[in-house]
Amino acid sequence: MTASCGACERELEHGYLCPGDVLALAERLERMPKLYEALAGFLTPAAAGATEAVSHSHAGSRMPVDEAALDLRYGGIALVLESWRADVQRARGWGAPAAEGTVEGRVLRAARWLGMNLEWIAASYPAAGDLAREVREVEGAALSIVGAFPDRGRRIGQCVAVDASGVVCGATIRHQRGQTRLVCDWCGCKYEERDFLRLARLQPEGAA
Repeated sequence: MTASCGACERELEHGYLCPGDVLALAERLERMPKLYEALAGFLTPAAAGATEAVSHSHAGSRMPVDEAALDLRYGGIALVLESWRADVQRARGWGAPAAEGTVEGRVLRAARWLGMNLEWIAASYPAAGDLAREVREVEGAALSIVGAFPDRGRRIGQCVAVDASGVVCGATIRHQRGQTRLVCDWCGCKYEERDFLRLARLQPEGAA
């Protein structure tokens, strides 16, 4: 029995997302916290041009913020990611996640959780295609405001830091040209030049 990818309709032997769309979704989820952060610089709309007519009446005054950027930062991104996380947890028979803390922290946690569960989502979650499309749409809306991302550097593997409960971080580590220290965007672990070889040795198979 064959299936089709929920995002691109490519024929699959099984599951709900093809490898290409799984990779694209993983990269978008990884970018979401940085994209959220980038939107902060676009909350204030551009000043009116010298030739633009500006109403002095209260009815014609503009809000002192960019509404599209505001909607994405204070609701849009976090709510999309958290709603998908909640539905995946429901599908797995788990309880609903708690939405607490700062919006920035919520975006970070929801994006990371979804990224860590992509293998199950691609294989077993019938709405995986809808999830991939909506995350792509949110990213597109944000990029229409902030523009293209700068070069993120070369992907060299996964963070091998272990937290107090014994869980390995696993976030992607990237190297920019000239960098002598690597910092994990998820957990903040720092790797000096002397640690690079150890980092490479501890990579799970296929991570680099």
